[in-house]
Amino acid sequence: MSSSPRERGASHAWIIPIGIALSAAVDPEMREWTLQRHSRSLDRFARLVNPLGTARTLVPAMAVTYGGALLTHHEALAAGVLTAAGAYAASDLVESVLKPIIGRERPHVEGNSHRFRPFNSSGDWHSLPSAHVAHVMAIAEVISLQTHSTALTSVCGTLVSLVAWDRIYEDQHWTSDVTATAVVSAMVSKATVRWIDSRLRQAHRGD
Repeated sequence: MSSSPRERGASHAWIIPIGIALSAAVDPEMREWTLQRHSRSLDRFARLVNPLGTARTLVPAMAVTYGGALLTHHEALAAGVLTAAGAYAASDLVESVLKPIIGRERPHVEGNSHRFRPFNSSGDWHSLPSAHVAHVMAIAEVISLQTHSTALTSVCGTLVSLVAWDRIYEDQHWTSDVTATAVVSAMVSKATVRWIDSRLRQAHRGD
């Protein structure tokens, strides 16, 4: 008898902490490896990738998509964009709260991945989690959950990976920062989608 997707996910849950632990173990080596491979062409590429994780790119993109969906009477797309916006907001809130609480020093400061100063307001101590990765991961997770499209999921995964690479390449985050952020953001996004779906079902039953 085949197991359900939820059961399969639960059986593989152990992979997540191991993956984060492994990425933390190689933080210094990954930073050195990346720094040694800087080039002008990669610098230019990083400048192109960076906006993909910023609010000034993602928020207008969602707004334009939502407006276009309403004008063309694609109600399902409009509803999906609103769900994505909710997941984005929730992930952004969690990320903003965790940054100062965790207080991990960014790699470019002293290059020590073990330096933490909890409840610090300085941006130099806001390495974990990554806002860029949290933003793009939240939207990517909603698209994957709602479309069930392998192609779209692959595209979204590639975009998340590129943004994660950019944050490491620009020496703003450790490898374990982006790994842990992707996991947390995906969890928050899934929870948000479930909450919105449950509220909509309740509203429909009320109607």
